[in-house]
Amino acid sequence: MRRTKIVATLGPATDGVESLSEMIRAGVDVVRLNLSHGLWDVHQKRIQMARQAAARVGQEIGVMLDTRGPEVRLGSLARPLRLMPGDRIQIDQESSQNDATLTVSWNGLFDVVKPGEFLWIDDGRIIVEVESVEAYRMTVVARNGGTVQSHKKLSRPKAGWPLDPLTEVDEECLIRGIREEGIDFVALSFVRTVDDMFSVRRFLEQHDLETFLIAKIENRIGMDNLEEILRVSDGVMVARGDLGVELPEEEVPELQKAIIGAANVLGRPVVTATQMLESMVEHDRPTRAEVTDVANAIWDGSDAVMLSAETAVGSYPVETVEMMARIAVRAEQSTIYSHKPEFHRDRIADVVSHAAAQIAEELHARAILTPTESGYTARMVSRSRPTVPILALSTHLKSLRQLTLFWGVLGIRMEPIEETDDMVKEAIATTIRSGYLDQGDLVVVTAGTPYATPGTTNLVRVETIAEPILHGQGVGGQLRAVTGPIVYLPLRNEPPDNFVAVVDGYRREWVPMLENAIAIIATDAGLSSDVAIYATGGHIPAVVGLQGIVRALPEGQYVTVDPVRGLVYRGRVKV
Repeated sequence: MRRTKIVATLGPATDGVESLSEMIRAGVDVVRLNLSHGLWDVHQKRIQMARQAAARVGQEIGVMLDTRGPEVRLGSLARPLRLMPGDRIQIDQESSQNDATLTVSWNGLFDVVKPGEFLWIDDGRIIVEVESVEAYRMTVVARNGGTVQSHKKLSRPKAGWPLDPLTEVDEECLIRGIREEGIDFVALSFVRTVDDMFSVRRFLEQHDLETFLIAKIENRIGMDNLEEILRVSDGVMVARGDLGVELPEEEVPELQKAIIGAANVLGRPVVTATQMLESMVEHDRPTRAEVTDVANAIWDGSDAVMLSAETAVGSYPVETVEMMARIAVRAEQSTIYSHKPEFHRDRIADVVSHAAAQIAEELHARAILTPTESGYTARMVSRSRPTVPILALSTHLKSLRQLTLFWGVLGIRMEPIEETDDMVKEAIATTIRSGYLDQGDLVVVTAGTPYATPGTTNLVRVETIAEPILHGQGVGGQLRAVTGPIVYLPLRNEPPDNFVAVVDGYRREWVPMLENAIAIIATDAGLSSDVAIYATGGHIPAVVGLQGIVRALPEGQYVTVDPVRGLVYRGRVKV
């Protein structure tokens, strides 16, 4: 099971339920809609197609809206404008009727920009220096060459723009997206301070809306306030594109590690994004440097890795997802990958979820089961990065969809239950029906009691998915359980290696026949019986005092003998 999640941006290259179905089969966990490009009606159709595709595949996916945020863009141009170093051009207000060369989407720009500042056009591809500023007009000088096109972003690297965190377009799309399409995540662009987060949460509360808020860290101000932003966010995105525009490119690797590390400590899911497999926009294979980049992002501790233009407008969207999934699986299997973030465990839920991960690893459990209402328990276990899968069971579809962004978590729909014992039984039964667990598997169950109370993770149980077929008295309680085929004494043929001897009325002449037995199950009762004494002296696990053995166990049947509890299980069972 791949633990690292894949976020894929939707666009013209992904339109169509069939192509989206292929992408989900290839490994997409969350689809992203970028509100900086396209109209809401187009985004809504893509969300609906993605949901249809997920239903066809039989897998839940998360849906993320990525806001425009406080950005300034150029207006429309009659034709692309070619600039040479030293060229002077004017930037005017958008509503201007004169012959200004460029216009901007925000007239407040003329009140904040000062002569001598540098502005970046199109993510820094073109850099201009402000020469003079007048009312609603400024003159800038190109410091490098390039082509300016319509609606490209205008950046102010040193300070950013003093704009509200949500544009009017953002607000409208959030309302419709959450109400009409059940959006699971909102990625907030250019988050600068906690006030930006509180402002958006206030907007959501005023409109009675709920969703996960992912803070995109894209500038120096956001980095300076990272710790505070993370504490009031539901997750974070390392938006390396704008981060590399707003800050020196050589700092980005270090900033990436800092953001991921801080998010891991606080248990916030972290998405690493931008140009991860950029060459696959046009080619069917990535560069070796890109493969290394993705692997390192996973080794750093990313919960998810994101594809942007690669899937939105690329020529090979399905192949790109397949490649990303292969890189993730290989990175996770690497012997150098052992990401165990340290975090404060000062709450019961922290300690219990961490203990569940440790117990599962030491017992080599098949999985960790987390019956959960809100997804909180699964999120807390994910923070410990266990080596076994986390199977989150919930009755709420919204909770399962929001868990699609968390490392190592697989969401499974479960029927409503009321009591804790019923919860555990139903969780196990559901995972068996879903094909993720089988008889004989050992699982660790962690949850909160009373059930259906979010944030109360306080229970850990170890369960073997098997019902004993025989119950007697254990002999050799200090010995481990063993598994082997049963053979009835006296022997009729040459016995197989490592067999379990079934003794119905112990006889001394059978002793030579027991020499190769790895365990004994017998009808004779009592720890002072001859067969019990023989087993004790020979340090052989045994269960005595069993009746009806012939009817219960055909010869050759593999059984597991547990000398501690005096139980016999059908098949290979971890106890």
